[in-house]
This record gives sequence, structure tokens and C-alpha cells, in this order.
Amino acid sequence: MDWKKLDCNDKEIIDEYTKNRFITCDYNFTNQLLWSVGENTAYKIEDNILILKGTYNQQDYYYMPVPLNEQDETLSNWKKIICNILKENKKITLVPEYWKEKLENDFILEEKRDTFDYVYNSYDLAYLKGRKYSKKKNRINNFKKSYNYEYEKIDESNIEEVIEFQNNWYRDNKGPEVLKNEHLGILTLLKNFSKLDICGGLIRIHGEIIAYSLGEILSPDYAVIHIEKALNDYIGSYQAINHLFVETEFENVKFINREDDFGDPGLREAKESYHPAMLLKKYEIIGSI
Repeated sequence: MDWKKLDCNDKEIIDEYTKNRFITCDYNFTNQLLWSVGENTAYKIEDNILILKGTYNQQDYYYMPVPLNEQDETLSNWKKIICNILKENKKITLVPEYWKEKLENDFILEEKRDTFDYVYNSYDLAYLKGRKYSKKKNRINNFKKSYNYEYEKIDESNIEEVIEFQNNWYRDNKGPEVLKNEHLGILTLLKNFSKLDICGGLIRIHGEIIAYSLGEILSPDYAVIHIEKALNDYIGSYQAINHLFVETEFENVKFINREDDFGDPGLREAKESYHPAMLLKKYEIIGSI
């Protein structure tokens, strides 16, 4: 199979290899599609192994190849493919801890803190009980008292408004390449909303959208928050959409994966302030042994 540029029509193929299999965010199809626009993600299947690659900052990289199953023959071919990628002097990144034991006797793995996923107890995010969440709780209570807000689910009736909001948000918050790539990907998700497994929620004040979030179920116990955007003009807007979205959509899920922090100090501080239950480690394969 030749390389194929990833698009929305590839969902069934990618899902066969990844759906309900990982609690890290990177191999979920929605996440792949999100970053495919800005990073030119392409894939091929070789010996029942899914191989994904992309480009960031003008440098090619590979995702960890994903075997269809973990039979001995498949895993043997899997390791050969990894060796071939390393011979091209390409990096293999976003390797979940799930595979560490299967790899560490043959390859050199380097921990990558900037890529760790933050995982929270769903109950904590929904209800913010206890002293450690008192500041967050107070901010949400003040938001609810200060603004005549409405929460509603995202569907085909309001998706165009969400797209308009996202375009305006990006116009006012332009930044590094990663933010541009994210914006392009978000538009792809929103325009294909009904074809994906995602759900969404938004907050309105005086009829205008001031915040929204997108997420989905990763496995029976895990959900992932892909996107969260809000207007800082409304104090507590980010805390409010975080709380309302989880409470409404994911109350019965045990854990919420809020993805990584890109190594951004402000984002790291914000994610740590919600007291994660765990961090999901990821690695980069930098060579063979």
C-alpha cells in the first residue's frame, strides 16, 4: 500500500487498529484528523501494521506503528518496521507506556514530559469538591451569579455558529505554528461533526457563544477532551465550560483525559491546578540496542 493522506473517510480503517485500545489521546481517530491538516498526516498499512507519519516545523516524524494484534508474528514484523524507520534517521514519537515493556529490550526509549497526558477523576472535574478546588469552585459560582448564561449541546443546528466563534477566537489569539495547526484541525472536526464520534457543548450569554468544548469516549472508563475555547472577557468562562461539559456529557465516565501541555508553562500550570489523578507517560524511540 502506498502512502495515503489522512482524511475523514479513513475513519473505519484507522478505528480498526486504534478504537477502544488506548487511553492516551494520540491514536484516537479524531485526534489524528485534528492534527492531519496542519501536519500533513499520511498513513499506510504493511503486514497488518498501521504506520502514520506527519511533518512539524519542517521535520518529518512517525507515530508509533500500531499492530492490528499482538501475535508473535505480527510483533516481529512490527519491530522490523520500527528498525526500518530508524534507519531513515526519522524519529518515532508519542510511544505510550503500554508498549514500553515490549520495546525496551530492543530499542532506546527517551521519556518526553511535554507529551504526557493529564488524566483526572471525572467526579472531581464535575463537582470540584474539597478545599483543593475551592478557588475553581468560587470562580464558577461567581460566573453563574454574574452572567445570565445558557449551556447547550452542539449539534447541526448550531455548528455554523461554533465555526464562526472558532474563527473569531483564532483571529484574536494567533500565536505559534502549533496554534495555527490546531485551528485548521478544529475547523475540520466541526465541518465533519456528524461523521465523527465526538460530542460538544457550548455556553451562551445574551444569545452569543462565549465558550465551547469537544470531546468523546475513548473506552468504557475514559473520555477525552479534545478542544476547549472560551472568551477571557467573561471571568471564569474556561472553568465554567470545563465543569459544565464534563458534568453534562461524561458524568458516568471514571476518568477524563485532557491531553498534554505541549511544554507550554502556562498550560502546564493550568492543567496541574486541577490536580490530575495520573499522568500518562509517553516516549520517543531514539535508536536500537
